[in-house]
Amino acid sequence: MRIARVFPRKTNMSPTDEDCYFGPPHLWTPKYDQVHISVCFTWDVPKIWPLVGSWHKHTKKIRIGGPALGSRANGFKVGLYLKPGVTITSRGCPYNCPWCFVPDREGKIRELPVQPGHIVQDNNLLACSKEHISKVFEMLRTQKGIKFSGGLQARRITDSVVQQLRTLRVAEIWVSYDHPNQYRATQTAVEKLRRYFRRDQVRCYVLIGFENDTLQKAENRLREAWEMGTLPFAMRYRTAEPKWQGTYFYSDREWNLLTRRWSRPAIIKSSMKAKWLIA
Repeated sequence: MRIARVFPRKTNMSPTDEDCYFGPPHLWTPKYDQVHISVCFTWDVPKIWPLVGSWHKHTKKIRIGGPALGSRANGFKVGLYLKPGVTITSRGCPYNCPWCFVPDREGKIRELPVQPGHIVQDNNLLACSKEHISKVFEMLRTQKGIKFSGGLQARRITDSVVQQLRTLRVAEIWVSYDHPNQYRATQTAVEKLRRYFRRDQVRCYVLIGFENDTLQKAENRLREAWEMGTLPFAMRYRTAEPKWQGTYFYSDREWNLLTRRWSRPAIIKSSMKAKWLIA
């Protein structure tokens, strides 16, 4: 069966094979058995029906899904909706953090068959069973340039987990600092990781711009993440509003500038080095 996968926009995780499209078909697009329209972001939902109309003559069967539509994503096939090299071995999360969409969209933790890949996009890999985690690490020992881009929950990073990570050819280990009350758990996890991994390898998502947050508090948390020994990344909080412009709690220019400064490693390193020299 020949399937076209259609996306409203291209991202750095999108597949790039000849049966992958971004937007409407082109003049020489062939006929397909099925067309799958996958929507990742809520602000792309209004583009669905124009895409359905433009693709209708190329197939008799069109399927619509994706994270923005609450798809449960019960299975995963390498290279189908994400580029080759990306793997997802579990869905869902056992927690119900108020800033996270995962529990509502995917439910509790569900383990999937382990598919090969060096970029691990699980929402909470370390919440899986020990047997599943062992299978994932066994697979990863055959990979290089490994990135835990989905993040590893700080409170679950034990000495045993760190020793397993040391057996891998790791490029990036991501942790998250989503709320001030997670400071101690994040710091403890980073201390364990920094015994064996460089700052460039220990990355940290820092959630900013949620309700009642301020520019000063947000920048303080980003600096704390640096001082722990990580390379921080400002993760701007978004709501589920359907329009892109309405997804931020705070949309003024100062928040945009803060996000930009703390999402580019070169700028971060330069500014923190300058601070150290002045001090």
